[in-house]
Amino acid sequence: MKKITDRHFPVRAGGIALILVILLLVAGLIVAGVIYSQGSKMQQQQEKLLADGYQLFNSGSPEKAYPLFKEALATFNSSLNFYRRFNAAENQVTPDEIHEIAISVSLAIAHEKFFDLKSADEWVARAEEDLKHLPEGERKSELSATTATAREVSKLCKTFNDGDYEQAMKDLLEVEKISQPSDQDFFIFEIRFLIACGKALNEPAILNQARELLFFATTDAGIDNEKTRSLWGILTN
Repeated sequence: MKKITDRHFPVRAGGIALILVILLLVAGLIVAGVIYSQGSKMQQQQEKLLADGYQLFNSGSPEKAYPLFKEALATFNSSLNFYRRFNAAENQVTPDEIHEIAISVSLAIAHEKFFDLKSADEWVARAEEDLKHLPEGERKSELSATTATAREVSKLCKTFNDGDYEQAMKDLLEVEKISQPSDQDFFIFEIRFLIACGKALNEPAILNQARELLFFATTDAGIDNEKTRSLWGILTN
């Protein structure tokens, strides 16, 4: 004889299945909410790191800014990606963009040292490391060229500090060939280097060349900054 409860078993089983589905949906929403919250925190952390990094860089402390940009790279994870699916914004940066920033900061630090006629292999190497993470394209080619120039400039500083001034002048001509016309940092360094070599070799012709380039930089090219102003003082003293 069939029990009366057997007639209700399919209904009861269906109800349990529905409850399980609802529980799974609720659990999924809770997990999604947690991931979303984590992603939101990562986005806020990244924005703060970048803002602090820019502030330090613009205030003349690039070496303090650099680790903040590298730390910002560590904020990219699955939680942040999930959050950005629902909160896309124009001010959100990509890993490639932060790698570009890190390269620019590394080269800026290197050129500060070059201006003092010091090599900067460590900072050039950091720029080269970030370059590996960029996709092929025009921007990577441009940054690769300026980084390669910086690598050669670092060698120039070593040659100069070894006292081989004539060889340094010859090597400068070779670096000029690979430098980009838009590489303002190298252009300023070149003037600085010519002044240093001209004084070391006691060659008025080299100093005159430096003076002409500096005049062009500050007038025709309109480069008026702390370095160009200090170059006039270095040239005349």
